[in-house]
Amino acid sequence: MSHGTHLPEEEPYLVHNLKEIIQILADLSKRKTMIRVSFNLGDDECLTTIIEVDEENHAVYLDIGLDEDFNNSLLLSPHVVFIRDDGVKIKWISDKLSVVNLTGGKAIKIALPAKIVRMQRRDFFRVPTPLLNPVLCQIPIPSEASSDADKTLELTIVDVSLGGVGVLATDPLHPALVEGASFDRCKISFPEIGMANLTLQIKNVIPLPMKSGTIKYRIGLEYIEPSRSNEGLIHKYTFNLERATLALAHSTDLATKK
Repeated sequence: MSHGTHLPEEEPYLVHNLKEIIQILADLSKRKTMIRVSFNLGDDECLTTIIEVDEENHAVYLDIGLDEDFNNSLLLSPHVVFIRDDGVKIKWISDKLSVVNLTGGKAIKIALPAKIVRMQRRDFFRVPTPLLNPVLCQIPIPSEASSDADKTLELTIVDVSLGGVGVLATDPLHPALVEGASFDRCKISFPEIGMANLTLQIKNVIPLPMKSGTIKYRIGLEYIEPSRSNEGLIHKYTFNLERATLALAHSTDLATKK
């Protein structure tokens, strides 16, 4: 992915409605929320706040820094990414920045963005998968010697999110399962939803000592640029799983109060 584009996993969270975009930006302005500005292909960053959202002229005005050279570099950057990270993630991209004089002094002017990413952190909360009838993740391990010696690992999924899955592996850990390794043609059969074919990358490997003295490993796997159809399967399964978990918690709570 190049700087100045939206990530594939952000696509479902793009807001296109103009009134909603104005409301989101106006709220950031009202709260004086710090916005991280990334430019020069991500090599430079600074912080700013939104001064005003001008609905009539389809413009947004932001604070400008004191360093003229830095400001000039920002203005010349072809793609500038604005990000609010904490809490609800807000992100948009602008390609034309200019300096204008407002009543209170100079400010950066950008066009009102046509689309904005609005992503709540809960969208990446991990939801535990059922212990009965566990969901399996099939990971093909290619052999350097011969394709006939290729092996497929079947690992139990313990939790799932819109960003990836957590799986369990037993000791001894297969030598291919190391942080940073990626695997193509992985398969996850989501019950009553369908089969997803994915590229997965290992983000972390955490040893879990058992009471028996043995060790298991929790492996965090991230989806790498899933197709829209696979994204749909992941979204539907995660939603159904989260809804079932909430329903179970609600029924348990009612039973406790009786």
